[in-house]
Amino acid sequence: MKRRIFVGAAALPLLLLLVGCEQVFSTNIFSGLDRDPSRLSFEQQVNYGHQAVHSGNRKKMAKAYDALADSLQDNNNKDPELNSLAATLALGASGLSGLLADFFELASNTSFGDAAALGAALDDKLDKVNYSYIDAAVEQIEAIRDNGGTPSEQQYVFAAIGLVLKAGSENNNQIVGSDTTELDAFLTPFAEDYADSSYLEQLQSL
Repeated sequence: MKRRIFVGAAALPLLLLLVGCEQVFSTNIFSGLDRDPSRLSFEQQVNYGHQAVHSGNRKKMAKAYDALADSLQDNNNKDPELNSLAATLALGASGLSGLLADFFELASNTSFGDAAALGAALDDKLDKVNYSYIDAAVEQIEAIRDNGGTPSEQQYVFAAIGLVLKAGSENNNQIVGSDTTELDAFLTPFAEDYADSSYLEQLQSL
């Protein structure tokens, strides 16, 4: 029998963090992205990537990321803005945005004081995220800094949440007691770039 990911006190702090992210969470609808981005020129791939982000379509963002990431590597990219676009695409392709939408709806309909209800409602949410794209987003965020740029606070927060969920998925679907080594390493540059972030403090407390 599959065990619940969130139990007792572990559910509340993460849910509060996710609800706090609502101000930087948005999904837009855009249609017409029917081309195969792998067949486009590099400049067209960048344009396709921007359109995919605005679409909010997970599959389109995955296609855009896969094509753009290959081109960035082939071109030995040093432009942090392109890494930022790739990071945003990877986060969208991971499905994390849709998961956050589920959390926001949950927060509106579930009592924060009922830990058992929260645990039950959050059960099985891990399966909705593609963690290979979370890893890709982390790599692109690191590349932004390596190329002299600064990732956005939103990128740090969403990628960090993805790492929290990934750790739980690798620990028999349990957040409590999971290995936080990868998350802790990721939060170091986050702290350097956004020392006063309220999200940072909440992530460090998980």
